[in-house]
Amino acid sequence: MNVDREHDQRVESMRAAMAARSVMKGWAEGLELIELVRATHRAGWLADLRADATAAELAAAHNTSVEQVSDVMAVLASAGVVRPGERAASLRLSPDFDALVAGASGVEMGTVLGAVELARGQVAQAVKPMGQAAGIDGEQALVVARNWGLRPSPASRQMIGMLYDVVPEFKARLEGGGPLLDVGCGVGGALLTALTLFDRLRAVGVETVPEVADECRRRAEAAGVADRVDIRTMDARKLRDESAFSVSFWAQPFFSQDVRADTLATIHRALRPNGLLLVQELFAPQTAQDEPTPRTQLDRLFFTQRQIPYGLSAEELADEGSAAGFQDPQVADSPLGRLVLLRKPDC
Repeated sequence: MNVDREHDQRVESMRAAMAARSVMKGWAEGLELIELVRATHRAGWLADLRADATAAELAAAHNTSVEQVSDVMAVLASAGVVRPGERAASLRLSPDFDALVAGASGVEMGTVLGAVELARGQVAQAVKPMGQAAGIDGEQALVVARNWGLRPSPASRQMIGMLYDVVPEFKARLEGGGPLLDVGCGVGGALLTALTLFDRLRAVGVETVPEVADECRRRAEAAGVADRVDIRTMDARKLRDESAFSVSFWAQPFFSQDVRADTLATIHRALRPNGLLLVQELFAPQTAQDEPTPRTQLDRLFFTQRQIPYGLSAEELADEGSAAGFQDPQVADSPLGRLVLLRKPDC
């Protein structure tokens, strides 16, 4: 009897191990696809596929065989990266991936691939003893900032314009020239787009990472708004302006718990009486009925590794602002998530 039980346990153990292996193979599929996309991007195949191309044409252009190109294209087609072209036997990038490879809006293939690679490395830090995990350096911070930051373009202006449409008083002050204080401006996605939307607007952007601040300045020059924006490389808590700004935006999802109260106090001081502060809810709040997914749990891990509160709701952000002395919190739905508008008292 014991022999039969041991046999059954060994069989069950093997079945369980094979089930776990199958799960991990499913996870590996995404990693393998990322590496294939990275390789074809670096080799220039994806750029060629922005127009119709046959396997024979790609093979001739890149000194490889038609069979090899066909095998790679079959994988990319199954993943939705490429689709049939208009010419017989040709393929081209799907519209989504064409936009990503073109990168006109600032959402660029190289940036996305860099962010994926950075996230992989950061996840490995999660098991290191407290205090031994390496933070991100300036170049890595630039990867993150580029991944979040759009370039001023017709599409980004339309998107940011829709955001401001739901907070009309804030928008009216931007139209009137501000001035605007953007705390944690990154590479200037929202900041520079606003400057191209409102030609009277003047602004100050505050960014603590030199590499990121330098990139924001370069983008300001390219967008033709450098004469209307002052990008300051500094810890926001050291800002000494008082009653200088009509409106402020705070990129709160990138500020750790230990600096948030002091940062809000600085913004409060920098705003004029009756000044407005706008903050954004980055992740939709999870309810008790929501099943946690690997994506949400990985996002939580990425943020909590940096002691940044994860998934603060609009209501929690309103409470945080009220604790800092702001009044009249208003929550508004926008195409980019819920916004919280806060007001500095008039006296």
